[in-house]
Amino acid sequence: MTSTPSSSSSSSLEQETLLKPEDVEAVVQTPIVPKKSLEMMVEEKKVGSLDDFITLRWYCMLVLLMAELTAFTATASSKVMVFAGANPAVIGCGGTPLNGCHELAAFRNETNLCEPDLRYQFKSVQVEFNYICEDAKKVKNTITVQTFGVLVGAAIFGQVSDTFGRRKALLISTLGNGLFNWITAYSPDLFYFMVWRTLAGVFTGGVTVVQMVFMVENIPRKDRMWIQNSITWSPNLILFPFVAWLCQDWRTMSVVIAASSIATFLACLILEESPRWLIQKGRIEEARKSLIRIRKTDKLYDETFEKQLDEVLHVEAEKHARSSKKAKKYTFIHLFCTWKMIAQSLTFITGITCTTFIVYSLMYNMEKLSGSLYWNLAIMGASRWIINIAVSIADYKLPWFGRKMINQIAMICTLFALLMIAVYLYFGYNGQLIAIGTVAAVSMCSQLFIAKYMMVNELYPTAVRNLAVSAVSTMSRIGSMFSPQLFYLSDYAEWIPYAVLFSCQLYDFIVLSLFLPETKGVILENHLPPKHKRIFGKRS
Repeated sequence: MTSTPSSSSSSSLEQETLLKPEDVEAVVQTPIVPKKSLEMMVEEKKVGSLDDFITLRWYCMLVLLMAELTAFTATASSKVMVFAGANPAVIGCGGTPLNGCHELAAFRNETNLCEPDLRYQFKSVQVEFNYICEDAKKVKNTITVQTFGVLVGAAIFGQVSDTFGRRKALLISTLGNGLFNWITAYSPDLFYFMVWRTLAGVFTGGVTVVQMVFMVENIPRKDRMWIQNSITWSPNLILFPFVAWLCQDWRTMSVVIAASSIATFLACLILEESPRWLIQKGRIEEARKSLIRIRKTDKLYDETFEKQLDEVLHVEAEKHARSSKKAKKYTFIHLFCTWKMIAQSLTFITGITCTTFIVYSLMYNMEKLSGSLYWNLAIMGASRWIINIAVSIADYKLPWFGRKMINQIAMICTLFALLMIAVYLYFGYNGQLIAIGTVAAVSMCSQLFIAKYMMVNELYPTAVRNLAVSAVSTMSRIGSMFSPQLFYLSDYAEWIPYAVLFSCQLYDFIVLSLFLPETKGVILENHLPPKHKRIFGKRS
């Protein structure tokens, strides 16, 4: 009778349980694997990888110090217009009490021109240069130009980082950001303020793009998740309002941002170039010297280290040589090379645009909310941070809690908050509920950024993964460029801007639910679909 695999397996197990001690000794002494091969296997195991030399010690602490300074600088540079572009409230004119811009316009028509009496929490550009009511929109419009500078900087310094190194890109971007923020503090009028802030934005884009890559490449793999959730924009959104409260005006704040940027520049000076980038570029000897200096900083250097390092670098050099021969050039068109990828790419691109449009529309008009501008932003930062940590724990503990579910839950919460605000305003109510809804919406949208970028990294093959992240990142900035103008619609009705944001979020929810799969735990693809399945890019 022919034995089945299961019976054969069962028989083998029975035989194993019946082995005698002398049989075990005989098996152990049998040279199944040649001694030389065993030695080679042990030696190969000793070689390890580059991750073995990256430890959470002194050098990593310096990297994290730089990362926190950079995170604060990027947060402050990107969110400065929340305060510097805040509209003041008109409470009178020439000592006569008035309520808002409509009464001011009527009063000025009946009497001679008078000096408006303003109430504000922060001395913004509008206050200093007297851009109030309709004229205040001119200041809001400069935000679009400033954001375009960030968009250009992200594109430029992404390329600079890949070509000339992470450290050099950070040094240039932090120095430029510091210089132009300092010049901004001495702007004589709105035009020069816009010019200097836009040039500062170019370097802010560089700081934002390079900082995370440099940090991830220089911290241990097992510590990346909690470090990225700790040193991020959310906790710095708690710190930034306190700094703004101390500054009280946009000129002082510009100087503080410049000082923070210069401090980041000095921190970068004492760091090494990313060894991973050096190896990627085939500069093995420079990587070797850099890793030796890092090891000495960590006080872990001994006589055996260089031998272990040389073995690892030898393996990495061979990998680099092989990958260089196989390297192919891919372009953005490869993100749309199949109908499925077209649907997914458009979903990500339009979705991230909607998310940034929602977040920055609400943040750039926070002066409309009741309560303290400082406390509202600080509570927003704290809420984002708490949600980030809670989601990270749930993602780690619950296998069924996936990326798509995170997106959908965050979107449903945002939809509810925006709908509540729109209905509340439609019926003529106002008050603290709008501030609560705004904080809730922005806090939940922070999860959309994290989950969307995670899905992009997990869904696209290695060949075009960086291109996909770059495309989504670019579109996210386009979404923020046109966000300041949304609340011009409140001149017609206060609820209209929130209804527009609700529509954007509803669209994002529908297309994500229809076209994106769950990506948690998927095996990452390395290659594009076969050429016969493509509609574009068949030659690559």
